[in-house]
Formats: sequence, C-alpha cells, structure tokens
Amino acid sequence: MKAVRLHEGAQVRVEEVPDPVAGPGEVRVAVRAAGICGTDLHAAHGRLPVPKLPVVMGHEGAGVIDAVGEGVAGFAMGDRVLLLPSETCGDCDACRAGHLGLCPQARILGMARDGTFAERIAVPATCVLPLPEGIPFEHGAILADAVATAYHAVATRAGIGGGERVAVIGCGGVGYHAILLARLLGAKSVVAVDASPGALRRAAEAEADGSVDARADDARKAIRRAAGGAGPDVVIEFAGRKASVELAIASVARGGRVVVGGVGMEAPQLPPLVAFVGREIAVLGSMGYTRAELERVVELAATGRLDLSGSITARHPLEAAPQALDDLAHRRGDPVRLALVLEAP
Repeated sequence: MKAVRLHEGAQVRVEEVPDPVAGPGEVRVAVRAAGICGTDLHAAHGRLPVPKLPVVMGHEGAGVIDAVGEGVAGFAMGDRVLLLPSETCGDCDACRAGHLGLCPQARILGMARDGTFAERIAVPATCVLPLPEGIPFEHGAILADAVATAYHAVATRAGIGGGERVAVIGCGGVGYHAILLARLLGAKSVVAVDASPGALRRAAEAEADGSVDARADDARKAIRRAAGGAGPDVVIEFAGRKASVELAIASVARGGRVVVGGVGMEAPQLPPLVAFVGREIAVLGSMGYTRAELERVVELAATGRLDLSGSITARHPLEAAPQALDDLAHRRGDPVRLALVLEAP
C-alpha cells in the first residue's frame, strides 16, 4: 500500500509499504480521509519528539473497516468509523474516567505508532468510533481532534454560558472550531485574534463578531475594546506561544477565565501577583477531550447543529501530502484544515 512516512532528517516520503494486519483486539481501516494538523507539521519539522522513525504520519482519519481481528466485538466489515488520535492504556485513572487526553501512556498515531496518512491502518478497536452515515469522511477525520479538542476547551474547561463575552487567540483549525462552538453554546460575542489576515477572514465566516490583529501595537486594549465593557469574560488560547498566553492573561476581564489549549515549548510568565491575584484570574490548561465529549460533537455534526462545511479548505490525494504540509507551513489558501482524500478501492 501507499503511505506517507517521516524519516530521519525531517524527510517526508510517499512510499510503498506492506499492508498492516489486524491483530487480536484490532481492526483494520481502509482510510477514506485524513486531516492534516499543525501537530503533523511540528513533527515533520523536528519541533516535536517522534520516538519511532520511520513512521507513517497522521493522527486524524476516518474510513471503512476492512478487517476485524480476533476477539473484537461490536464492529464488522464495512462499518464506517472515525479514528481516535492515540492509543490509550485503558487502565489508568484518566482512561477509567474516559479522559483520553490525559492517559500518561498514550501512543499518538503518526508519532509513537503508524498513523493515518496511508491507504490502510490497523489499530485497537478502542481507537475507533462509529461514524454516522450522514457525516462525510473528511469531516469525520477531524471530529476526533480539531473539533472535540475545541469542544473540551470551550464547553468543559471554559464552561462558557449564555451571555458571556469570549475571545479566541489563534484561529487556525482548532480555534476556528472554538468560535463555532462558542456561538453554539450561547456566547454573547466572540472576538477572533490572530496575526494572519486569512485566519481572521475565516473567523468572520465562522460568525466571529469582531477581529483583532495580534501584531497590533496594543493588542490587549484592542481585544478589550472589541469585546466591549471591561474585556472578555473568557479568553481561549490556541497558538501555543509565550506571547499569546501572556496576551490572553492581560486581556481577560477581572474575575475572568483563561483557557490555554495551544501546545508549545515556550514558558509564559504570570503578571505580578498583586495584579494576578487582585484581578482573580483563573488560568486553566486544556488537553484533548473525553469520550463522552467526542460522542457529543459527533451527534452535533450528525444532526446538523454544528456546521462543518467551512472546515476543510483544501483537499489533496495521498501522494500530494508533502506539498500539502508545505502549503500548511506557509499558510497558502488561508487553511482551516487540509484533508488527504483517498478513493475507495
């Protein structure tokens, strides 16, 4: 089969590799669509540690089960499924609570084990979820990452309620969906903050009420002004940078909440404690989602309440994955999510 593999020296190659086999407790999925995420880009550029090389890239995917291993119940040949982005242990406190993002032994697809940028992938049956017939494969591919991750940050960690003013810093794939979900959950207003004019234009298409260029001389004042009043009640950060986290803390209203969902290696600083404590700001991290939250976003998409029609901004064949990664790196076409789309055999 064809697969896109990452090699030493940040080399991405499309290669012929043996078909995977569905072992005991596993299913094999014929991939129909795979999302391309910023995490894939970080791995390809050596900015994230990849423990296994060479490795088939990709952690977002959806397709059709074409082989079922021994001992698997509840799935059959021909079932439409979406893939979870990592294999979890199933035994730790986080797994027993259904919080897939907090398993300390999680093995991320495309990094610790072969991923979704391939014609087929074999995974434990616990790594797939039924995909309703009405959801396109390309939307199913991103539900278990770009959408469910945003839902966890917006609905659970931020706990956004009706009438609250929200700002989203970093309006790429996850941030775009955070805007959609904040509106769906009844936010009074949503301000989009990004350094990319294209990202801000996409945010407006997602019905953000206002936008702020993160490069502005005083972005803090601009965010507060755009949110109205004393600033946003909630600021959600998805850029994963020191400056953007510090901007989020500086911009939020007194008594407000900052949720940090962006992943990076930089170390932001808190303001002086007299200001941090005096303003009674809550700063929360947000990682992944629970299985129940994933099931909820699947339901929202299946019933049409969550409109993902603007989520996939470019589609490529599997063979074009290296070019697609380069397009994402250079933000060509104002991407929200790019997808690799594979033909049915």
